[in-house]
Amino acid sequence: MKRVLFFALIFLFAKYSYAQPPTGYYNAAAGKECSDLKTALFNIISNNYNAQSYSALWSQYLLTDTVKRQGVNSYVIWDIYSFKADGTANYYFTPSTNQCGSYSAEGDCYNREHSFPQSWFNSEATPTSDYNHIFPTDGWVNNKRSNYRYGEVASPTYTSSNGSKLGSSATAGISGTVFEPIDEYKGDVARAYLYMVTRYQDRVSTWSGLSTDGALTLSNNTFPSVNINYLRLMLKWHNQDPVSEKEKRRNNGAYSFQNNRNPFVDSPQYVNKVWNSNCPGLAALPVHIVLFSGKLKEGKIFLTWEADNEINFNRFEIERSFNGKDFEQIGGVQASNSKNYSFTDVAENNRGRRVYYRLKQIDNDGSFEYSEIFSVHIPLNIKYSIYPNPVTNFIVINKAGNNNNLPHQIQLTDMAGRVLIHTKLETINSQIILPIQQIPAGTYVVKITVANETFIQKIVKK
Repeated sequence: MKRVLFFALIFLFAKYSYAQPPTGYYNAAAGKECSDLKTALFNIISNNYNAQSYSALWSQYLLTDTVKRQGVNSYVIWDIYSFKADGTANYYFTPSTNQCGSYSAEGDCYNREHSFPQSWFNSEATPTSDYNHIFPTDGWVNNKRSNYRYGEVASPTYTSSNGSKLGSSATAGISGTVFEPIDEYKGDVARAYLYMVTRYQDRVSTWSGLSTDGALTLSNNTFPSVNINYLRLMLKWHNQDPVSEKEKRRNNGAYSFQNNRNPFVDSPQYVNKVWNSNCPGLAALPVHIVLFSGKLKEGKIFLTWEADNEINFNRFEIERSFNGKDFEQIGGVQASNSKNYSFTDVAENNRGRRVYYRLKQIDNDGSFEYSEIFSVHIPLNIKYSIYPNPVTNFIVINKAGNNNNLPHQIQLTDMAGRVLIHTKLETINSQIILPIQQIPAGTYVVKITVANETFIQKIVKK
């Protein structure tokens, strides 16, 4: 654990904690809604914007992105990928001292993460240095997140020390790989995203085709600027995680730094005033199914969904498929006007397969419609142990779990990614011994691949 040596000036924290928008800052937005309100906010936060350099973010972080470490009279970087909801972390970054730099593991250093990735806007100069969406985060975890969208994860392939996850999307209508911050920071990143599609609404139409993940969140227009399915998720996160003192302090810092603010932090009600079912083009909000998602936990798939407009509504039928086309009913839930519903499916018999789910929504008169499809890959329940570590001559790989004697590929690579050993095995019953006498001393990575799943462990050769 890193020792913290940096001491912040108390008066600076007081200044940024209690400052407010200038009187009349949002006057031009009064009485407006939908696209008119969004455009008014665009003008307010774009006029007199004073762009700063990307490197200047390091200094700004020292003013508005540090927090007093619990039980210690010193300040650390407030990293949303390491800090947990209780205000503690498994490691702490010393402001300025632990700037990235290079990194090889979580906890090495912090960098400047674009929550709205640069590839989504072709690294244009102004949004590249816009503090309102650039957070100090662990460099290793930031690299894991890459350019993926934020979303809710069904089955994680990576989990950071505070519980942030990378993996397949848990939300119907949002497919592929997503990155999920913990609940404590979901509202933060949602409001940063909504800020970006408002601050740069005049550029969104050109950004929408620049990258695969960006295109899946953006619409090719000034309003609503957001893919409807993704908008539903951002609204959910905004509503479930209210504005925090951390966000307020950052917002005040943004005004001092670049002369603009995030209006959705100052006035959270603006979010639902800009994007609601009364707005042209948003009649689909709300719909019968607002969000349909599922997560894998302890050998079960927990399906959840939020419903609205349940007038004359009878029931939900849950359907499952293994190819995304041929569905069969596996259960049902009676309508009860409760808004939140759930259903649990056993996953153990479907290990190693991709499973698809959808809801059939049936009215009292028998008419029905289907929800969007949610899918999840259910990983094999295989566990490996690799020892000894450090190692001298032989690596022992022990395997436990339901393998069905599946073919395995085993690689040993150096830290630059060069493959030094590559072995293919038709089966591994329980153990394999891998000789590495010829490999020089150093740090290496063992990579085991089976049924499109990968297990990775770092080892040290003495």
